[in-house]
Amino acid sequence: MARSALHEAREHAVVIGASMAGLVAAAALAPHYRRVTVLERDVLPDGPENRRGVPQGRHAHGVQPGGVQALDRLLPGIVDELVMAGAPTGDMSLACSWMVGGGYLARGEAGVPGIGVTRPFLEHRVRSRVAALPSVSFRDGVEVLRLLAEDPHRVHGVELAPTGGGTAERIEADLVLDATGKVSKLPQWLASLGYRSPAEERVHCKMAYLTRRWQLADPDAIDLVTIVTPAEAPHFGVLIAQEDGSHILTVGGLLDSGPARTDEAYLAFAAGLANPAIANALVGATPVTDLQPSHFPASLRRRYDKLRSFPAGLLTLGDSIASFNPMYGQGMTVAALQSVALRELLAAGPLSARKFFARAHRVEDVAWKIATGGDLRFDAVEGRRTVSGKIMNRYLDKLTLAARTDPVLSRQFLRVAGFIDGPESFFKPAIVRRVLAGSRAPQQAQDQTRAPAVAG
Repeated sequence: MARSALHEAREHAVVIGASMAGLVAAAALAPHYRRVTVLERDVLPDGPENRRGVPQGRHAHGVQPGGVQALDRLLPGIVDELVMAGAPTGDMSLACSWMVGGGYLARGEAGVPGIGVTRPFLEHRVRSRVAALPSVSFRDGVEVLRLLAEDPHRVHGVELAPTGGGTAERIEADLVLDATGKVSKLPQWLASLGYRSPAEERVHCKMAYLTRRWQLADPDAIDLVTIVTPAEAPHFGVLIAQEDGSHILTVGGLLDSGPARTDEAYLAFAAGLANPAIANALVGATPVTDLQPSHFPASLRRRYDKLRSFPAGLLTLGDSIASFNPMYGQGMTVAALQSVALRELLAAGPLSARKFFARAHRVEDVAWKIATGGDLRFDAVEGRRTVSGKIMNRYLDKLTLAARTDPVLSRQFLRVAGFIDGPESFFKPAIVRRVLAGSRAPQQAQDQTRAPAVAG
């Protein structure tokens, strides 16, 4: 990437895509460019509504604690605003029930908050804050057709047209940032400029899932978040309190093992999960929405960090770089953390694509290893398996087994999964000693309705 240093001029930045990745990218760019224009194919709603460009918006969403912190750094006070507007919050251990590897993680204060929000509510609140930034403007109902680059070593804008067709126009920009997610055309755009497309890696999880929002008969009887991850069976379930007092329940399975789209199949699947608390919570509950199906064929990442050359004036982040099995709830958090890295690099001086993609990869790689490491435990999941991945999985099996009775290990697991601490923290001598001791100790039978509270 010898020619990848971005030009010093910071007059105008264009962000393609107004979903969460585009919004947090715009927030990162706003202090450093006189103008930031966000382009979006959809006509953006005035309120917290689902829209065509975010089909996953009807399913359960999680912002990991590291993502919550990143949002507050990019848009100070946004988390308090969400809570004041009704978003429930609580400690990720004390207020949440985690069933990992077939057992409950012990409860003890993790020191990091979780938050329950619907995707439309979160996106609307974040979009409103970004739109209020003096340098930011939005143009919706437009589609980017191609990059502008008279010199193939530098992108200087985009050509766009109204969504569905119409007269094309050109917009000049010092920086173009692609935040269009899984449907990103950036590999093709790079090829049209004579650059190599990034190498791609896929893990074919074949996740099939169903979602419905509910009004529970006794919402106080269930935790802020109740999660069951795959163990012997490749099935999962997540029940999350929402800002309007409802709860959203997504259930599904790897390898196309999710339920059929019927009320009976959905409820039977929930009843078959290892933690009965989810099915118990549905007794007497009233549906708020119809069943919403979805299918996620494969986690995908594009290794922009390995490209030897890349045009100046161009970047990408979020799902455009890597999209993960949604069961792990990582996408918005990764985009927010990558945007924080972008803002820090801009504040430090001239920015290069090489530096940014190295930072973005460090964030993405943690999420990739967590998501694909879990999926590749099942032999029928297609993807590249590594010796280091197998070793890590065996160690994590011991850690999560010991964490059923050790709140220190439970806390450390949640802090890494939540993007607060790095995976290297699993290998601190004090943690390793607890893992070895705890995984050898007899495991006491656990209450099968709620995770145990253990003083730590």
